[in-house]
Amino acid sequence: MRTEDENAIRNTRLQRDIMPCIAQTVRAALEKIAWGQRDSIQEIRLRASKPLMLHNLRGDWFVHNDGGLSKDALRAYTVSQGEVVCTLELMSQNSIYAYQEDIKNGFITLKGGHRIGLTGRVVMDGSNIKNIKDISGLNIRISNEIKGCASGVAGYITDHRGGVYNTLVISPPQCGKTTILRDITRILSDGMRDYGLRGFKVGVIDERSEIAACFKGVPQNSLGVRTDVLDACPKTLGMEIMLRSMSPEIIVTDEIGNQGDSDAILKVVNAGIKIITSAHGYSISEMKARQEVVSLMEQRIFERYIVLSSINGPGTVEEVIDGMTMKKIYWRDLKCC
Repeated sequence: MRTEDENAIRNTRLQRDIMPCIAQTVRAALEKIAWGQRDSIQEIRLRASKPLMLHNLRGDWFVHNDGGLSKDALRAYTVSQGEVVCTLELMSQNSIYAYQEDIKNGFITLKGGHRIGLTGRVVMDGSNIKNIKDISGLNIRISNEIKGCASGVAGYITDHRGGVYNTLVISPPQCGKTTILRDITRILSDGMRDYGLRGFKVGVIDERSEIAACFKGVPQNSLGVRTDVLDACPKTLGMEIMLRSMSPEIIVTDEIGNQGDSDAILKVVNAGIKIITSAHGYSISEMKARQEVVSLMEQRIFERYIVLSSINGPGTVEEVIDGMTMKKIYWRDLKCC
């Protein structure tokens, strides 16, 4: 359950970081939304010639001219392509060209760590994306840093000697995977006296700029005092760079996606460095069907698996599994020693 303080922080970020960057005509409709309905907004979606929408903890809603929210698309405010482009110009401080490298990857990051997804006409250069033009859609994802949300799992990913287990966080989309991963990073970097845990040197490979949410190279989220970040860097290259140059004790990255990621993880573990990463999925059984993960599971690379859901809100820990025995050591509403 989100506290009143967290609600206030989310509202402040929305008003301070997001609203000034939205086209004035669209902003006018959003600013009419009742204050108490803004605190759980996770996404705001602008699509050319489509209804203005937002997504919160209760689902997705159409936004009316008067700020009302409903499931009725016919009464919603219709966004023009001009408003989409105007919003992107405001977000890029009227210098879209300066953000070209990010735009071709499908997103930009605002100060405060808010990530803006982009759609439009893709311009190819051979087999590579050169640019995205004629922008027709924006997905404004409001940064949601919740310090302490990983405190409950900290004891499961560390041992009685103060060491750290190689850990895989498994989660469906929008179930708090990155938020949990971010807080695990902060905890391990700063240390936790309650668990007799010292601070570790942590290297974060933030390929999608979601963990640290860097703005002009500076992390906007709290990742701890001993954390170094490689932003917008492919995981395979980033892990190698971290190993070679920053002498980390732990490497954190997000979303294993291919065999190259798996090979890079093996190099990290074989170098004596701990790995904490994540994968999209609903259960351990589903992971066994994914080739890039199953080989790591068979080799017992991961010593802990944390499975998330959103049953009691994003970040609900469904179960924690010992990677050596594949037995549950925690499951929701019932703990096992």
